[in-house]
Order: sequence, then structure tokens, then C-alpha cells
Amino acid sequence: MSHPDTSGVGLKFGYCQKYNKKLPLDDTTVCVHPNEYCRFRPSCIIHELGKQNRLRQRRLEEKKAALGTLFGIGVGPGNPEMMTLQAINGIKKLEIIFASRKEGSKTSIAHEIAKPHIPAAAQVKFLDFPVTFDREKFDDVWAGHARDILAVLKTGKDCGYLTIGDPSVYSTFTHLVRNLLRQESAARVEVFPGITSLTAAANLLNVPLVTDGETLTIIPSAQIEAGSMKELIRLSDNLVFMKIPSDAGTLIKNLEAEGLLHHAIWVQKCCLPSQRVVKEVNAQALEEEQGRYLSLMIVKKEGIAKDLKGETEEK
Repeated sequence: MSHPDTSGVGLKFGYCQKYNKKLPLDDTTVCVHPNEYCRFRPSCIIHELGKQNRLRQRRLEEKKAALGTLFGIGVGPGNPEMMTLQAINGIKKLEIIFASRKEGSKTSIAHEIAKPHIPAAAQVKFLDFPVTFDREKFDDVWAGHARDILAVLKTGKDCGYLTIGDPSVYSTFTHLVRNLLRQESAARVEVFPGITSLTAAANLLNVPLVTDGETLTIIPSAQIEAGSMKELIRLSDNLVFMKIPSDAGTLIKNLEAEGLLHHAIWVQKCCLPSQRVVKEVNAQALEEEQGRYLSLMIVKKEGIAKDLKGETEEK
């Protein structure tokens, strides 16, 4: 007996003939009595759709099995010794490793961090990304990178993608995976967490980010409107500003207005050889530091203990 085509006719529900039960007809439809004998089974649309779904799932699993796995590897803030054992051991097993770098740059910070742990036989490929807030341009670039990685995965080989800090915190890995899954929903992705720059900076300075019932807000200051930033500053006990723009004037004014500049510590390229720390933050110091890549600022409304501020004074 033929069954109605539900793909384009708008039929949303069907009835199980055994139990006279109304069920939605969609990709998740399954027979309500798959292991029972049913005299209606040959003509039951619910049973037929259940078979189709199981076949579709089996094909998807076979497709996934044929693809390699993309590993997102957080390499930490800068010191190779701060990489996790999971990341180090994972890198040693990979033949192909991707690393991103700023457009126009000849080096990748993530690659330099992980380099001591990368096998000599591994092939390293660099992916350039533009420094822009134009989402369309940004996604076009990462869609191209995703195609390159998918081509490797389709050969059945695993590959890794190195990212500074942790793959889940303002990482280019997020854009890569989004575009990869758009192109191939069966792609397999696994993530190795990494130490973030904000936690590394706090521990470097022996400054707790939060204690007891305090709140913490992470603000990508270059992408937040002035009004919203002012509100966020007022709402939280502790703040971490990341992605600080080349023109940090708005940030300076907001912190001055709230009397918080002296409650701040500026850290640039945390745990890298060129690390810089500004502990006596004021408008002039902030203006001198603005525009520096990989900068963040920790602000604690309750203040930073003087003895802690004095321990590793650099400026």
C-alpha cells in the first residue's frame, strides 16, 4: 500500500491505527509500538515514517563515521607550560594542525605557544582572519576556512585547530565551527579547554576575580555601546574588559565617572614574553596603552589591596 508524501503537502499529523493516537509527522516521528505485533503495520503511516527516520539516522551515523574529527585546542594565555595535558597529548597525535593569525601577520601566537609540543612531522596550516566587526566579511572569510578544513575531514583524517586561551571565550574557533556545521551538519567536533587570559591575569597578580557572593561581568568593550557599557559597569561587583579598542576614550570616561580608574589593573599579552602590566591606572596611562593587542583590564569595585598592587609593580 502506498503512503502519502508528507514532504511538501503540509500534512502535520497522522494517526496510529492500533491505538488511534494522534502524532506529529516530522523528522522525529517514531512508531509508538515498534516492538509489538500490529495487524495495521503494513499500512500504518506512523510505522513507515519510523522506518524512514531510522534509515536516515543510520545513514547520518555512517557519514559521521567516514569523516575525521576537528579538535578545538585551547593553548592557554601564552606560556607553553600552562597548556593542559589533554591539549598536549592531543596535539601529539595529529598529522594536520590549523592555526589562525591576524591578516598581514607572519606569525600565529597560538602556534608559537603550542610549538614546543607539535611533532616535527605534523603539517601546520595558517588561516588568516581580518580584524573587522563587519560580520558579513568576517563570515565569508571563515566560511572559506571551514571549506578547507572540511576537505581534510572528508579524507577521514583528524585535524586540530589551535586557539589562544579557551575555545569558548571570544575565540575564532566559534566562527569556524559555526560555518563548518552549516556546510556539513555531520561534522564531528571535540574541544580541549584552555586557561583563559582573564583567569591567568588574576592569578598572576594574586587578585581574586570574585569572592563569596560577588558578581563578575566580562565586557567586550569595543563592541558595546556607550549606554550599555555604563549600565554594565553599574550592575556588577567586578569587571573584566576585553577587546579594548584603539580609541579607549569612552571606556576611560565611564570608569572616571564611576570613580573606578584607581580600582583597575591593565594587563597586556598576559603570560607572553612581551607581557606588560599597569597597576596605577589613570586616564593618561590608559591612553598610552590603548591600541595594544591582547589587552584586558580587571576592575574591582571594592578596590584592590594596596599590598597586592605593590607586589609586582611594573609601571
